[in-house]
Formats: sequence, C-alpha cells, structure tokens
Amino acid sequence: MIERSDIERLQAIVGPDNVSVRGADLEAHSVDESWYEPRMPEAIVWPSNTEQVADVLRLANERGISVVPWSGGSSLEGNPIPTRGGIVLAMYRMNKLLEVREGDMQVVVQPGIVYDDLNAQIKRLGLYLPTAPGSADVATLGGMVANNSSGMRAIRYGVTRNYVLKIVVVLPTGQILTLGSNAKKSTSGYDLLSLFVGSEGTLGVVTEITLRVIGLPEKVAAAVAVFENLGDAANTIHDCVRYSVDPSALELMDAALVQLTNQQHGLQLPERPLVFVEFSGSECAIEEQMDYLKEICEDNHCLGFQVGMTTEEREKVWKARQVAHDTIKFSHAGWRQISGDVCVPISQFAEMVAFTHELSEREGLALYVFGHAGDGNLHTDMVVPPDDPYEFAKGMRVLDAIVDRALAVGGTIAGEHGIGLGKRHFMAKEHGASLDLMQAIKGLIDPKGIMNPDKIFPEA
Repeated sequence: MIERSDIERLQAIVGPDNVSVRGADLEAHSVDESWYEPRMPEAIVWPSNTEQVADVLRLANERGISVVPWSGGSSLEGNPIPTRGGIVLAMYRMNKLLEVREGDMQVVVQPGIVYDDLNAQIKRLGLYLPTAPGSADVATLGGMVANNSSGMRAIRYGVTRNYVLKIVVVLPTGQILTLGSNAKKSTSGYDLLSLFVGSEGTLGVVTEITLRVIGLPEKVAAAVAVFENLGDAANTIHDCVRYSVDPSALELMDAALVQLTNQQHGLQLPERPLVFVEFSGSECAIEEQMDYLKEICEDNHCLGFQVGMTTEEREKVWKARQVAHDTIKFSHAGWRQISGDVCVPISQFAEMVAFTHELSEREGLALYVFGHAGDGNLHTDMVVPPDDPYEFAKGMRVLDAIVDRALAVGGTIAGEHGIGLGKRHFMAKEHGASLDLMQAIKGLIDPKGIMNPDKIFPEA
C-alpha cells in the first residue's frame, strides 16, 4: 500500500509534475488491449533518465511496492496490467533517439521511442529496423524488447532479440547494469542480454537500447494470391518455405477477415483466403522470386495472382493486414475479443489452420485466422457477446484447445505476444522442470517480487 510519504519521496525523485494519483491517469494505465478487467495502480510515475528509474526502484524495493513498467499499452496478454496496484512506471516520455552510429549501422534509443518514429528518423540515412510489429505506430522499443516482439518481416529478418546488441537495465534493487556490447557477436560469459530480452519487465527496467539496423532495400514488390480454401493457402505457405522462396514477408488472412478489411478500409480484395507476399532486394532478384512464387501458388490451385501493385496500393494492403486486430475490434464494438498467438513448425502450419477453423465452426464461435505464416506464427481472434459468461467460457476453452494442439505438434504457446496473464497456466506444460529454474532466476534477481508481479509464472 502506497502511503502519502511514498508519494512525496517519488515527487522528490522525478518532480511533482511527474507523479500522478489522479483517477483519469490511473484508469488510463489500468488495462492494455487484452480482454482482462482493469486493475487500478496507486500511482503513475514518469521518469526521464536511468538514475531516476534506479531511485524509484530502490524506494519500491525498500517498501515492498510492486512496479509495472509501461510502454505503449498495446499488448494483448495483460502484460502491463498492475494486478497488485503499486506504481506504474510509464517509460514513454523517455522517447529519444540518442545516437546514430552510421558507420556501424547502429542506433542508441530510449525505451519509449515508437517503432515507426525511429524508422522515420533514420530513413534519411538509408537505414531501418525491419522487425515490423503489427502495432508499429504505437509499439515502443522498450515494449518490443520486453516481449521479444516480431512482426510481418520475421520470416526473413528475425525478431527483436536479433537486433539488440546492448542494454542498460535497472534491477529491482536500483543497481544499474550494462549488458552486451557494440560488437555483432560475443562468446564472453553467460548471455545475460538475452535473459532480459523477453522477460516482460519481471526482472528489471530497460532504460537504454543499442540496436543494429540494416540498409533500406533497393526495391520492394508485393503480390496477393487468392485461394478457394484455407488449406490450399496454408499449403502454399509451407511450399514457399520448403522450396526456398525468400520473401521479406509472408502473411495469411482468412476470408472472413478479408471481408471486414474491405468494409473498414475501402479495399476491394477478393473475399477468399489470401496470402500476401513481399519481396525486397534488386529488381532482377525480385522478378525471379516472383515467378517462382507464382508457380508454387498455381501448383496449389491458386485462383488469382496479383502483382505489379503501386507503392500506394502495397502500403494500403499491408496497412490493412497490420491493423487486423483493430479491424476485428471495431467491427464488433463492445464485444469481448480473445486473442491467440501460437507458433508451430512450418510442416504443421496447414494442419493447425485446419484444426482451428474446424474447432471454431463446431463450437459456433466467430473466429478469424491470420498471422505471420512464413515462420509458423498463427494468430486467432475470437469475439464473444458482452456479458455472456457461457460464450466467454466457451471461447476460452477453444483458445486452450488451440494452445494444446500447438504444443502437441511441437510448437510454443506464444510466438510474439509474450505470456503476461493469459498464457501462464500453460508454462509448466511447455517448459516442465525448467520452469523451476526460471522461477529461481526471478527469485535471485527480484527476491521481494516487486517487478511486474503475476506475469509469466503460474499462480501459486
């Protein structure tokens, strides 16, 4: 429980204007984009530098007050919900691009900088960070590091962890550590950097990030392939990976989602299962890859294959895919939206898509399938009527069945959204005895359990 004296000490650390107990501010930081009920924090603190973060954590650790780092608030698994009140440490005002090392193709950023804003600032140098999360216009680099986020270009460029070279992190005790280096690789000691990437704020607070970036491609081109059914679309995705098509993005949308997309974004896409493919590189290489892709699509009974989109057309299509979650949300205003995010071996992707749709049809649920299909990442969004506990419970059973199937075929319970509150009851099933080691590490670094409590680990 935060006392008045704690508020005064926090104000002394960050300044009176950077601490709030106003109802509106507390409410704004009580829930993310998931279906979980809001949980009110007791205070919002906006730090401006690493030393202030360290002082806040020292106070919280001394008093046993929980601390939840908050970035863009766009997570889908309840990751930043302050389940035990306490302090929400709002990092989004620490949003500067601190340094560009053009010769090394590296940037140094604060955690509150938004992904799209970073790329806009370094584009003039011919550089960019290619990970492309779905919420790129609001996702912060701090949140992306916390969840090891990926996105539409993961099939070629990998995930956030592949670009993080060094971080400054503050431990719950207030100790400041620098992990990693400016070198591209290292075999020096335990890989503590990777431990913190994806830890969802349960081990400490990242205050500075050094990232490697890459050069903008010479040319970008995209194609849309239309299929009669999801099975043919999913088989096409498998064949693209199996036979070494080299796209920078490979995405799937089912017919129901395409229909919503057309309605909301004024597009005229065929309302059937679609595969979106993007290539980047030299014009000659793209032409060869596009021809190869067309052959694979035709072998899988493709009904249509559109190429030659203008930059404007391509950006509209990719934007529509990027905001798929919001498209579903706004099309079912007031309904509860249950999001899923599993990842399976690519050989199992088609079977996973079929299982998901068959299950939802059998249960009579409105379910939409999409995802970063090229790396086996399947997203599902279900919508259920508000204030209908029976339908909500049914939706949760279907989500659990999807996760169970992903594990059964050798996959994982979370491809990019993290665990948060939503998937923690599956952690023991996926990780077995190694979960005990994870909890031991958490206990060693955060013995009082103040850092983002109730996330990742199953309830006691």
